[in-house]
Amino acid sequence: MRTPEVAITIDLGTGGAGAATVWTCDFSAEYIHINADYRT
Repeated sequence: MRTPEVAITIDLGTGGAGAATVWTCDFSAEYIHINADYRT
């Protein structure tokens, strides 16, 4: 996923409207490699 946001639409057939926001983070191998050298 190369865009900052991804919209996902799900039709549950209930006829009502709703919305949600989900925040995630990048735990790819590259992310781990870049952050492995940080020391606290």
